[in-house]
Amino acid sequence: MSGTKAIDDILKNQELLSALAERVYEKLKDDIVIKKLEENSNSIREFQEVLKKNTEAIASLQEAVNRHTEAIQSLQEAVKRQGEAIASLQEAVNRHTEAIQSLQEAVKRQGEAIASLQEAVREHSKVILKLMEGQRKLSVEIGSFTSRAGKGLEKTILNIYKKALKLHHIDTTKIKHGSIVDELGLIEKGRSFEIDFYETNDYVYVFEVKNFADEAVVDQIIIRKKLLEAKYKKPVKPFVVANYVEKEVKQALEKEGAEIIFSHEVE
Repeated sequence: MSGTKAIDDILKNQELLSALAERVYEKLKDDIVIKKLEENSNSIREFQEVLKKNTEAIASLQEAVNRHTEAIQSLQEAVKRQGEAIASLQEAVNRHTEAIQSLQEAVKRQGEAIASLQEAVREHSKVILKLMEGQRKLSVEIGSFTSRAGKGLEKTILNIYKKALKLHHIDTTKIKHGSIVDELGLIEKGRSFEIDFYETNDYVYVFEVKNFADEAVVDQIIIRKKLLEAKYKKPVKPFVVANYVEKEVKQALEKEGAEIIFSHEVE
């Protein structure tokens, strides 16, 4: 009996141990689950924190993307306006190019016309040179002729206007041809000037006889008046006898007190 009891006790103890082990296991199992749950809770909180930060970061990125989108749209609008401006400028450049081409064509035509004119001028220059050479030869021949015939021509003109001169109490037979030297340097000291004149008790009459009286006659009268007044100490009365006299020359001579006897006044 004692052996059976011992076995029963052992079995009971085993059952007790099993039950205890079962409770210990359950207890340990609950602790592990709680620990796991706590760990998971911590992980979840950490994940939520990270998720929150990521959400904030995403929101910030979205804001930046929105700003970039607006900036891109603004740039696109600016690029569009610039494109329109460039197209307008290109159109203006095209018009200017056409205008420049037109001007270049006009310049080309003008250049051709100028070249033609230059050729004509060269031809005319050759003709003018020939005419000038002919004129020079003619001037030499005329000068030679007038130097021989000039005094005869002056006498002829004086004879033509003899009656007119008599109205001014001028005796043409007394007019003599000579020269007067500028001894005082009134014009050019020592220079001799040809002169037609005659002297009376009251006056010295000086004459310039011309076929055509131009502005040179005025200087001739002024010079001879100065020289004769200085030499003879008398009033000098100048006469200009001419077939033709320029209107302005006539007016200038009258201011010098000259008597002008002429046939025709020309402008």
